[in-house]
Amino acid sequence: MGISGFLIVFSPFLVFLPQIAAIYQLIKNRKLNAGTPWTGGVLLLFFWSLIVGVVNQQWLSFGAGFVFLGFYGICLYLDQKMHTVELVERLLSYIFFLTLASALIGLLENFNFITREAAWWKICFGLTTVVSNDDTLFRITGTFGNPNLAASWYAVMILVGYYFYEKTPKNEHRIFFYGILLLITALVLTGSRGAMIGLMIGFVVYDLAAGKMFHVTIRMLSFLIGMGAFIGSSDWFPRGDLLSSTIDLRWAIWENCFNMFLKKPVTGWGIMGIYFADDNVYQYLRVLHAHNMLLSWVVMLGLVGLFLLLWMEWHLWGSLWQLFKEKCPLMPLLVAVQAFFWGHGVFDFSIMSPQIGLLFMVFSSLICTLAGSENSKPYFSAPKRFFCRLQGIRSLRKTNKNQ
Repeated sequence: MGISGFLIVFSPFLVFLPQIAAIYQLIKNRKLNAGTPWTGGVLLLFFWSLIVGVVNQQWLSFGAGFVFLGFYGICLYLDQKMHTVELVERLLSYIFFLTLASALIGLLENFNFITREAAWWKICFGLTTVVSNDDTLFRITGTFGNPNLAASWYAVMILVGYYFYEKTPKNEHRIFFYGILLLITALVLTGSRGAMIGLMIGFVVYDLAAGKMFHVTIRMLSFLIGMGAFIGSSDWFPRGDLLSSTIDLRWAIWENCFNMFLKKPVTGWGIMGIYFADDNVYQYLRVLHAHNMLLSWVVMLGLVGLFLLLWMEWHLWGSLWQLFKEKCPLMPLLVAVQAFFWGHGVFDFSIMSPQIGLLFMVFSSLICTLAGSENSKPYFSAPKRFFCRLQGIRSLRKTNKNQ
């Protein structure tokens, strides 16, 4: 943790340093292996993204594929370190309190103590957007460089804070209560409607997994009433006056991206393929992704990439079921975070960001790590044999040199 957590929370660019450090340590200590099915799947996504980049002759997509290698390093590190609930809680508590500092920075930004004028250090630490526009002019970015990305992180940490609020003694409730209020304020100031909807879904799933059916009923009613009010009187809500134009914008992006998928269904266009697509292929506003999780994934990495993701999710949900049967106290939080990402993923693809993508990978990896990989080892016997043989060859070479 330590400095690594600080770099991850407070910079969309320095977030790569802990990933590089993790991979270096794994190589140095000769602990590279396939890990859990989730971690092994991330490694396969790394190789596939490179292949897609080469096939499309998209060298920016090829370079972007190395993000998966960084994710693999962090996931494998967690596989080898985070085997108990206590260790995971310590990690999440540390990230939660770091996020409170990020939210405070967001409040300073909202009251213009931190201006939105571009500067290299502001861009480095996510205090302003790289490309400003009217949509982001009055929305905070926190330390994530984009309002929607900040909203994703804050929403997940609200769920984390709720977990600790329920778990801690009453004399410590106040700390997490005010922390959650601060994060909710920051979330509202981001103006992200998709993240707010995803958070409501996350809370419903949390209480459902925890067996609190009365809370589920209350939250469902609140959610339905809120959605009805939002649709009927959208002006009452943040950026509600833009609802109609947002729907039209999303629909046009989805149509164009679906047409891209139909042209290259197997390999996809590469991670940066949507933004750099020719005008005769993509005929609308230039965007980095399809503003939908599954559609973005299949356009970028094709059906092969989608198959790998679904295979990883199959094992992940199997691990969640195992944690449920074992009555793991973290299970409601872990499944709620997954529900948030998939709920928010209907409207956005925030995990394309290095920070939010890493957050998604960390929570997913923790699920498989806590559940254990005994039931999954046969499926990954071949990659494990590969790494074992590789380590054996290295050991043999070292022995020969010493002789």
